[in-house]
Formats: sequence, structure tokens, C-alpha cells
Amino acid sequence: MQPLIKKIEALVISISVQSGIGIIEAISEKDGNKKVIFQITSKTPLMTKDGYQIGTSAIPVKAKIIAFIDSRNPLPMVSPPHTTPLLIIFDQFDKEGEVCVGAFDRVLYCDQLKLKLHVNEKTEIVDLAGKRVDQKDLAGKMLFIFYDRATKSKPVQANPSKIIVTSIMHNE
Repeated sequence: MQPLIKKIEALVISISVQSGIGIIEAISEKDGNKKVIFQITSKTPLMTKDGYQIGTSAIPVKAKIIAFIDSRNPLPMVSPPHTTPLLIIFDQFDKEGEVCVGAFDRVLYCDQLKLKLHVNEKTEIVDLAGKRVDQKDLAGKMLFIFYDRATKSKPVQANPSKIIVTSIMHNE
């Protein structure tokens, strides 16, 4: 089964904004130094590894980014490929942590990621606008998960510091 979310790690080579559309040109070293174009709008979340939103002007050239792409959306057959990511993470050198994107069931398990979440009172649960969301409203929605450590057990278990709930519903 193809993963629902594809993760692309890349180095930024240029950033431009034209008519409200941002263009991030990057090179994916893991994919044989292939160039990829990320098209972003004001609705595309650009965040740090600890879940804070940033603007395109805060991402320097040669920055390492991690883009999360919905694999259900076809890539246009142009070279280099152009895609609109669900989320772009700026991988700051001084920040620790992990980020994943996935849909979780009502017991907060994601089969695609083989990840079980343990939410506690310190976990911040918000939507993309920063409005609080109740834990019972997480099931079936695409979530951006920010956490520091995970167990090496199967399934992997994590205590997220922040969960961002998107309006994207998961349908297999």
C-alpha cells in the first residue's frame, strides 16, 4: 500500500513570491539531487520543528526543509516537478524534535506511520488558525504531530508536544 503522505527532504536553492504565490526551488539529495519546485500560498503552513509558524522570508537559501506531500494528488509531468505541499518544516539546526503527518483513529493510532500517540495535559491541540481543538475531534483528520522522543517499541509511541488539526479528512 502506498503511503498517504510522502516526505521530501530538500535544500532550498531559491525563494520567490509572485502574485501571492510563493515558489521554493529545492534540491532533494535523497532523490539523486533532483530539483523540485514547491508552490505555496498564504494557506500553506511553513513551520519550525517545534510547531511555530514562520514566513517565507525567514527561510534562508541553503536551509534544509522537509515537505509533506499528499500522495493522492498527482504530480504534473514537468521537469522539475511542481507540487503544493500540505506542510513545510524548516529544519533549524538548534531545534530538536520530530514532525510527522498522518491520519489517526479514535485511539490515536496511525497504521501508515505505525505510531501511537499519548496525549496529556501538556499537549497543545489546535487547528491551523491556532484555535483550541478537543481531543475527541482528532479521529479521521489529517494531523501534524510535533514530538521530542518516541519509544523504540512496536508500535512506536510518542507524547506529542503539539498537534495541529487540519480540515483534510482521511478516506482510504
